[in-house]
Amino acid sequence: MEARTHPVPAAKSPSPPEPEATAAVEPSTAELRARRLLITGLVVAGLLLLGMVALLVFLSIDAYQAAYIGVGPSPGAVVVGLLRDAAIVFVAFETLLIGVLLIILMLQVQSLVVLLRDEIRPMLEAANETLATVRGTTQFVSHNVVSPVVKWSGYLAGLRRIVREISGLRKREE
Repeated sequence: MEARTHPVPAAKSPSPPEPEATAAVEPSTAELRARRLLITGLVVAGLLLLGMVALLVFLSIDAYQAAYIGVGPSPGAVVVGLLRDAAIVFVAFETLLIGVLLIILMLQVQSLVVLLRDEIRPMLEAANETLATVRGTTQFVSHNVVSPVVKWSGYLAGLRRIVREISGLRKREE
């Protein structure tokens, strides 16, 4: 009867526990401050825009009533003038907002440059050192291990062929 062996499963190496993907990550104080500043800025901008619209409506109603009574120019000219003035103020406000955002963008680019200079460059230098070490190791192994093995394998293959040819000649002579 044949003895059958069952393959033994390889023992699993203990792996470090993986952090749960569902775990809530609390934002840092800088992120909370930035989020609070963004919300405050949006609320202020919204209130300014709402105030401008309310002022425009109030002024246009007042000018329309004054023109209806006959005190000023025609109501259409007054409303068009108010819309023109509101558009000029709106464009000026947008220009101010774009200027502030460009300043913030320049500060972010500057922080990115600092990050690249202070943190990424040392990592790249360490990777280059590791690559140089690997390159040296492969050259050493190639020169001291692989080349002699290939050389001796060639010698043994040649010797094997010579022995085969000599044994083949002896068989023919018999």
